[in-house]
Amino acid sequence: MDAVSALAQDVLLHGCHAVVPQGEDGALAGPWLGAALSGPIERGSTAEPFVWSTEICRSSSSLVRTLQGSAGLSGGAALIPIPLLKIQTSFLESLQSTTFSVSLVVQARRVLATYEVSEAGWDGNRPIPADPAALDAFVAEYGDSWVRAVAIGGSLQGVYTLFAQSQAQAQEVGTALEALVAAGGVSLGPSFAQRLKTMASNQKVNSSFRLSIAGLSHPPALDESTVEDFARQFGTLELDQPEVLSCQVWGYEKLADLRDGFAPVAANRRLFCGDGAAAGLLSKRQALLEIENQCRWIKGTYQLYGLAEDPSLAVHGAQVKAERRSIDQLCAHYQQSPSTPLAEPALGALAVGSPRLEVQISNGEGMGGGGGDPFAYPDRENAIRRRRRLVEVGLRSGGRIDQLRLRYHQEPSGGVDEWINERHGSDSGGRDQGVIELGSGVGISRIDAKTGVPNGRVDKLALTSSDGQQIGGGGEAGNKELHWQAAANQVLLGFSGRSKAELDSLCSVIATFSPLVWEPVEVE
Repeated sequence: MDAVSALAQDVLLHGCHAVVPQGEDGALAGPWLGAALSGPIERGSTAEPFVWSTEICRSSSSLVRTLQGSAGLSGGAALIPIPLLKIQTSFLESLQSTTFSVSLVVQARRVLATYEVSEAGWDGNRPIPADPAALDAFVAEYGDSWVRAVAIGGSLQGVYTLFAQSQAQAQEVGTALEALVAAGGVSLGPSFAQRLKTMASNQKVNSSFRLSIAGLSHPPALDESTVEDFARQFGTLELDQPEVLSCQVWGYEKLADLRDGFAPVAANRRLFCGDGAAAGLLSKRQALLEIENQCRWIKGTYQLYGLAEDPSLAVHGAQVKAERRSIDQLCAHYQQSPSTPLAEPALGALAVGSPRLEVQISNGEGMGGGGGDPFAYPDRENAIRRRRRLVEVGLRSGGRIDQLRLRYHQEPSGGVDEWINERHGSDSGGRDQGVIELGSGVGISRIDAKTGVPNGRVDKLALTSSDGQQIGGGGEAGNKELHWQAAANQVLLGFSGRSKAELDSLCSVIATFSPLVWEPVEVE
C-alpha cells in the first residue's frame, strides 16, 4: 500500500484529529472514528487536476470555508461541516483577522487521491447505545461523527488580509479588491503585492500577507521576492509528505440504527455548528475572537503613543473574553457528556460590537515665516493606522534654529521595519545641540518657541518629552512666543514647515483621540 492510500485509510478508519474548539462550524468530539461502522473504502477514479484559485472572503466563515477546500459543504442536511484541520487552524490564527477584515486567498491545490466509505452500515457486533451513559461512552470511543470521504495531497495558500475598521469601510475595501482582481494579474509575488499595498493605502487600511504550504516534508523558507517562482513550480513538485486537505464527515444519526438514540448528541452539535439558518456557537466564538484581536490592536496603539485607554475598552473587552470562555466551557461540558442537553449562554458582546479608533489630525500653531522650501509631514492621513511615531529629534542652533533633525518609525509593511529620516536646515550653521530619543510610549509633550516677525524664522525652540527629556536652542530675538502643552488625549506626531539655510518655519502635527466607537457585529 502506498503512502497516500495508507494515510487515507488511517483517516477513514481511525479518524481525523482536529483542534477543538478552535475550528469553526465543526463537530466537537473528535477524533471522528469509522471503526464503529462497516463498509468498503473506495478510491476515486482519478486524481483531481492541479488548480489555482482566487477567492475574496468578506467574513471569517467565508475564509474558513475557502481554507478548508469547502469540505463538508454539500451532501444534504445530514452532513456535518468539519472544523479546520490542525495545520489550517494554526494558519488561520496567524492571520490575526479582525471583525471587518477582508481577505484575498490565492491558492494552489493538488489532490493526489480521494477516498470514501460507500454503503456504510452499523457493525452488528457492537451494541447500540441505549441510555445516556452508553451514548457518552460510545462518543468517547468513536466520536460524534464519522469520516465519510477524504482528499489527500498538497496545497499552497497565500492570504492577503486587509484590516478595515468598520462595516462600511469593509464594503468599500471589498469593492476595491474586486476591481483589483478583475484587472487581472493576481499572483503570489512582489508585483501584485505592490499593487495590493497601493490599493490598501488608498483605502486607508493596513494589510498583511501570510503563506502556508502543505504536502512537503521540508518546505523552503520563502519571502516576497522568492514565493512567485516557487508558486509557479508547485504543480510539478513531488509531494513527499502528502497531507489531508479536506474531509467530509457525517453524524451517526444519519444511520437508521442510531437516528433516535443519537438525537441528544445531534442537538448539541447543532448548537455549536448551527443549522444552516442560524449561526452556531463556534461561529460566534470566532467573531468574539476577532473582536479580541481588534481590542488588542487598539490597546497596543494606546500603549505605543503613551495614552490612557478609553475606559470602554477594558469594560467591553472583558465582556468579550468572558463570553468566549463561556463557549469554551460549554465545549468542555460537551466533551465530558455529549448526551446532556446544553443551552446557549447569554451573548451580549456581539451587540456591543467591535471598537474603532476615532482620531482627528490637525495642525498646531505655526512658527516663522514664508522663506525657504516647504517640507510636509509624510502621509498624515495614514499615520495612526501605520502607527507612525516620532522616535528621535536633533537640533543645531546659534542665534536662531539652524537645523531640525527628525526620525520616524512606522509598523512593518511586508515584514520590514520602516524608518523615515529628515533633515531640515543647514549641517554647518550653529552648534549641534544633540538629540533626544523617544522610546515606546514617550512623545513630545510640550513646545516652547519664539518667532521673529521681522525676519520670519524660528528664533528659539525648546521641546520637552513626556518622560522629562529636553532639547532646545536659539536666541532671544523673537518677539512672538508659542507655548503648547499636549492634552491627555493628544499625541504630537511630527512636524511640517519650511527650511533652507535655517529653519524658516515650523508647524506641529497633532493627533487628537476621541472616545471609541463600537459597531455591532452580525454573525453568518
